Amino acid sequence: MTAVRPGPSTNAGLQWLVKVGTAPLGAWGIAMCWGERAVYSHARRLREAGLLEMCPKTRGEGTLVYATRAGVRLADVTAAVVDRKPAAVTWPHCEACAWTAAWLTTRGREMVGPREMLVQPQWREELHWHEHGETRRRAHRPDLACRLPDGAVLPIEVELTDKSPTRLKAVLALHAEWVVSGQSAALIYVCASEPIREHVIAEGEQTGFSVTRGTLRVELLETIQREAVEARPQLAATEWHIAGTAVA
Repeated sequence: MTAVRPGPSTNAGLQWLVKVGTAPLGAWGIAMCWGERAVYSHARRLREAGLLEMCPKTRGEGTLVYATRAGVRLADVTAAVVDRKPAAVTWPHCEACAWTAAWLTTRGREMVGPREMLVQPQWREELHWHEHGETRRRAHRPDLACRLPDGAVLPIEVELTDKSPTRLKAVLALHAEWVVSGQSAALIYVCASEPIREHVIAEGEQTGFSVTRGTLRVELLETIQREAVEARPQLAATEWHIAGTAVA
């Protein structure tokens, strides 16, 4: 039997994966408006063509997918290659970024994915902050971004753990500089829990951002997952059943 080759819809899904990087099947399917059977079919076609790799999670918790080097070349998207199987410690952050990307896609927003951000030097800066009597330094860049129709860019930070106040202040100060310089228009945070969300809002207000003025938007991860699924009602009613959290 002749293998079914990737078609236009499959290739569109490949381009999304190249921009995003490692993603759970559920986020990929919702972003592309594919049901569960369809997403497995597209994944199979891409894998048979050597354009996609699959990374099963432990204990039946689902499967992650990402484009191969050949897939990145074919997609013709300027993005960093996922050059090795993602380590388990990185899975939660990869999934959260993918769901954020799906949220933007289902809302019709132009998404600058995590793998695209990695090859854009204007978004990489070195942070300095004081912690436990020491000066810490670390390179930092936003996780992904949203580009509005008028060209304005909204960088997005995906926060799964609560950073120290001094480190969070350093990140927010960097974003404030980008807003003042015109590189970005505002800042979006996606947080894993309500305490992290409250911390970001409090520190953001002290750094000059404002939720009420629209320069800072802070959402919970479970909210953007739910909104992404609800944006595809033809799928949400029958497939990718989600009650409070997203499928893997």
